[in-house]
Amino acid sequence: MNARVVVITDRRLFASEEIAGRIGAIARAVPPGTVAFQVREKDLDGGPLLRLVREVIEVARPAGAPVWVNDRLDLALIAGADGVQLPEDGLAIEDARAIAKRALALGASRHAEATALAAAAAGAEVVQLGPIFATPGKTPIGTAPLAIRTRMPRTTALVAVGGIDSPERAREAVRAGADAVAVIRAAWAVDDPVALVRALVDAIQ
Repeated sequence: MNARVVVITDRRLFASEEIAGRIGAIARAVPPGTVAFQVREKDLDGGPLLRLVREVIEVARPAGAPVWVNDRLDLALIAGADGVQLPEDGLAIEDARAIAKRALALGASRHAEATALAAAAAGAEVVQLGPIFATPGKTPIGTAPLAIRTRMPRTTALVAVGGIDSPERAREAVRAGADAVAVIRAAWAVDDPVALVRALVDAIQ
């Protein structure tokens, strides 16, 4: 994954019918390939989630933005997504690879240095590590663990997530070792998500 900013959906933060429209606007506002989208709606059943993934792909892909699906390997394959992001307690990377073959890129979300390194060693193309900064209900791990980038394969992207709500924090995460940053609340709980994401891309390009 070459994107510098990963925008993770959370329709609880705004009207759900606005997701595709907002994603399309963000994707068109930044250079192609600099932003990726991850559909992460844990409470949606399979049918509605599949429809949402397809809607996101329809607006993001023409703008050069890849689309990943959180956890649901089956729906990622059906929808023709670019990748699947496996949570800490989700499928093992080896099992997911056996199912997906090379049809999908595989990512892993981790919360500690050791498990992040293990995921990279197992073949994850993306390792999402966090929360780096404070987020509601979660204890931050800080930027120091991002130094594991030097111990990971160059083919694995290290993505910092958690509390990255400003260009300054994005730059801090990248200086500490991250290849990219992921945002959830910061992208959706603002009046102008396009400007916020564009500022993050500009900050770490």
